[in-house]
Amino acid sequence: MRLLIRYFTLLTSYMRVNWRGALEYRANFLFETLLSILEVGMYLFYWKLFFGISNGVGGASYEQLVALIAFNHCIYALLDTVMGNHIWDASGLIIKGQFDVLLVQPASPIFQLFFSGAQPLHAVQLITGTAVYFAIRPITPESIGLYLFGIVVGGMIFGSWLVAIHALTFRFGNYLIVIKLLSVILHFAKKPATIFSGIVRFILYTAIPAAYIGTVQAEQVMKPDWGTIAALAALAAVAPFVAGLIFRRGMRLYESGNLIGARM
Repeated sequence: MRLLIRYFTLLTSYMRVNWRGALEYRANFLFETLLSILEVGMYLFYWKLFFGISNGVGGASYEQLVALIAFNHCIYALLDTVMGNHIWDASGLIIKGQFDVLLVQPASPIFQLFFSGAQPLHAVQLITGTAVYFAIRPITPESIGLYLFGIVVGGMIFGSWLVAIHALTFRFGNYLIVIKLLSVILHFAKKPATIFSGIVRFILYTAIPAAYIGTVQAEQVMKPDWGTIAALAALAAVAPFVAGLIFRRGMRLYESGNLIGARM
């Protein structure tokens, strides 16, 4: 417990420092808000139009797709808030040798690499996603609980997968494969897993867990199954430890990124 408190304190320190830096560009707050609204509005318009000209999506109602969009948006926002851009460009930092300085710090280098870029400014996206969710769901203790549970579980599973994927950088020496895998999950996570064939759906629940960034949460909101919810909680609890183990094994292959030459 003491260790958790220490790292939580470190995270809040990162967020406080980065918040002060973000305030130097206050126009970004308005930009983030508008971009968040436009992104959500685009997907809502697309699915509304699709349901208007077709028989809809097999196995999913329009309300379920709206919930998927809300959860998807909030889970990305959660990671952007507590990790910032580092959750996306950690491989680039490793390649450039910026991981070196973290290895001699007292705190976990993995924690520092992924959480030192925390950006509270991105939390505005959580407001947008929350508004969309409660536009279709009544405000009750159950709906609020499922909403918070879905975001936390999705964030832990997705964030753990990203940490494990970035560990591939140590083995391959470049981040091209990481970029490709990120683009794949970004593409599939915004669509219900039910529209894909059996083999693709299996991949979306295992190797590329896009289904846990909206599809699963939307299903549980509409028809809660306590067995599934317990399994999701167990998966979310185990995922960070597995990701940490994979990343630490990758660190054994790490060679300093420092090169003889000028750094800009």
